[in-house]
Amino acid sequence: LGRIPGTRRFSDRERHPDNELIPGVLIFRPESGLIYFNMDHVRDTILNRVRAEAIAPALVVLDLSAAPRVDMHSAQMLGSLADELSATGIRVQAVEARSFVRERLRSEGVDAKLGGIDRFRMVVDAVEASQKQTMSGKLP
Repeated sequence: LGRIPGTRRFSDRERHPDNELIPGVLIFRPESGLIYFNMDHVRDTILNRVRAEAIAPALVVLDLSAAPRVDMHSAQMLGSLADELSATGIRVQAVEARSFVRERLRSEGVDAKLGGIDRFRMVVDAVEASQKQTMSGKLP
């Protein structure tokens, strides 16, 4: 995703190439539920994009607003993905998850690995928090 110019909103960069990239931040929004049969594709897509960056991002934002469901296996995969990225110094923040998804992530014990899960945090909140930390010289 990228920022819609002149706004605090984010949308698909493939459809809207004029959307702005945020330095040091990669934003992903799976456009379906995360279920055992698509979880490897989601994981591989995120890892491939992270690896393709010339400079590793400080933050990966997972916008879960379009995911009505996350099954047990996918929740565990997200936790493993967060561990893998964290080991390289990349933070992961899940945002805009629906109540069922938040409950699943909490029940699988991965909510903390994903930056904490609540019903209020939006993409722009995660991006702005990362930018403030970067400007203040603190590690994100």
